[in-house]
Amino acid sequence: MKLEIFNNETFGAVRVLADEKNDVWFALVDVCNALGIKNPRDVKAKQLKKDGVDTIYATDKLGRPTNITIINEANLYRLIFQSRKEEAIKFQDWVVEEVIPAIRKHGMYMTNDVIETIHKDPKQFLKMVNDYVAAIEKLNLLTHTKKTYTTTEIAKELGFRSARELNKKLEEMKIQYKSGGTWVLNAEYSTLGYIETKQGFKVNGLPVYYPRWTQKGREFLFELFKNNKDKAS
Repeated sequence: MKLEIFNNETFGAVRVLADEKNDVWFALVDVCNALGIKNPRDVKAKQLKKDGVDTIYATDKLGRPTNITIINEANLYRLIFQSRKEEAIKFQDWVVEEVIPAIRKHGMYMTNDVIETIHKDPKQFLKMVNDYVAAIEKLNLLTHTKKTYTTTEIAKELGFRSARELNKKLEEMKIQYKSGGTWVLNAEYSTLGYIETKQGFKVNGLPVYYPRWTQKGREFLFELFKNNKDKAS
């Protein structure tokens, strides 16, 4: 396993590596520096899951041999959520959108032992692919956990021509109705965490409230229309 260094003007240098399973690991001290978290030793002892912490032998910036504590993706997100630094979400976006794709640019990392195993038992390759897909889905879920979406964004993802078309379809399916110019979920869906209501203001200063879909709501709609092909044309 070889450490690669990723540099960012805001967060500095972060050392990253991918192991034989294509899991991505991050140097703990670099992550703490980027997130403004002091005392990595306390972090390691009190805030991280032990099975997501490891130590590798490498060299420091001066070329001297040293041991470096590395953490897996789950622990990385744990620290991001705990950080009080305003740029924490931007750091997460940088890691998810640039660092991880770059470290995985060659796809699944295969050693000679892995290749030999696949040669002897081709079914192992299918298992590796399934595990890889599951890891990516988990990463996507973590990435979108706190994000909310407009109906326009989801309509585009689902293949509708507009938010108006999607809203009309949801009304026909008895999932929502219009009240005072705002779309509202029917009672059976209203307490499931599918929608967050955001406040805005009109030009005259009066407040206006509009719904945004949560990740849970987004997944509900994807599942709904995966099993319901009768979308508006």
